[in-house]
Amino acid sequence: MAKVEFERDGKIGIIRLNRPEVMNCFDPETLSQFKAHLDTARAEKRVRIVLICGNGRAFSAGMDLKYAKDKDAETIRGVNYQGLVETFSYLQDFPKPTIAVVDGYALGGGFELALSCDFRFASKEQAIFGFPEINLGILPTWGGLFLPSDLIGISRTMELVLTGERIDAETAHSMGLVNKVIPHDQLFNQALQYAKNLARKGLFLLQLAKYILTKSKHAAHQDRLELTTLAAELITMGTGREARLKSILNKTYLK
Repeated sequence: MAKVEFERDGKIGIIRLNRPEVMNCFDPETLSQFKAHLDTARAEKRVRIVLICGNGRAFSAGMDLKYAKDKDAETIRGVNYQGLVETFSYLQDFPKPTIAVVDGYALGGGFELALSCDFRFASKEQAIFGFPEINLGILPTWGGLFLPSDLIGISRTMELVLTGERIDAETAHSMGLVNKVIPHDQLFNQALQYAKNLARKGLFLLQLAKYILTKSKHAAHQDRLELTTLAAELITMGTGREARLKSILNKTYLK
């Protein structure tokens, strides 16, 4: 049985973590399967939006600590590189919009997975977020030390990381970590409909807008002007603009 599943619903690619017996935790094989499905969704032109969700009661509880228990430092270093650089960083730079559908626990690496997506929709009744690592004698290593601060600032991020506190969906939404809080029994359908509405937009404009927005986030003012000029030039190119954008995205996103 696959540890990560992939299906399509029209123009929507759906990636499901499928290890409910261990709260959808990641081991190297799970990371590899997840990355492979991202590659598939990236390559297929008909897929315009990607939903990421988990089977069972958890979105994901992060790294599989049972797998990590007896591993040496070099092995753990390799898994952390695979998680942070090869998988989650790749997701953060993914050229198509991504939506995390958080219907249960999103802890540690699971929280980092959700933060690596462009949108986060959470179950009102069941979503729980947190970085419990400090209580286990470790720290978040797949983006948790920097991803939240883009959304909520250093002080609130430090509070989450240093206390290990768990927060519910409403709290996460009030802090700016979650886009929408939805009743549990409506969560997936509403997320899917939102994705379908987005997918009605042209793939070229979806990818271009995401590229300009993400690259402008921490850019100097002059670079932002140049990025906006690039967007205007590509929009007015007509023939060949898709190929030009693809070339830009390949240089930017391929690791």
